[in-house]
Amino acid sequence: MAGPEGEGKRRALKNFVEAFNTGNMKLLDGVITDETTYTFLGTTDFAGVNNARKTIDELGRRAFPEGIKFDIKQIIVDGNFGCVRWEDLATNKGRKYHNYGVFFAEFNGDAIKKIWEYIDYERFKAFLEYDNVQRSIGETVFD
Repeated sequence: MAGPEGEGKRRALKNFVEAFNTGNMKLLDGVITDETTYTFLGTTDFAGVNNARKTIDELGRRAFPEGIKFDIKQIIVDGNFGCVRWEDLATNKGRKYHNYGVFFAEFNGDAIKKIWEYIDYERFKAFLEYDNVQRSIGETVFD
């Protein structure tokens, strides 16, 4: 959608992604509200319909403590809906994370009302839960 209305929504989606990239939560001012929901699919404890600001903060601290970088591939805005297709990279304790995904958003004006994230959740879960899966059980196999 061309024009000022579509550009405000595009800017909101860019700021949403940039908040993840930089950890600067002030970029979310005017982009999300206290009522904005973030739906995260899969079987991790992030799954469900959650408060967007809380989810972004928790994802940053718990899943990506060393940061995450999204590379926006495409943004589409159509009326009160928008979509960002992206690729992301992160590391945690030397382990690399690389995934692909889509944020799908519903707007109220230029603010995001609801956002859904669609990614390869198996890849995300393996990265998030690696330390639990690989934890030491107190046996030495090789001396």
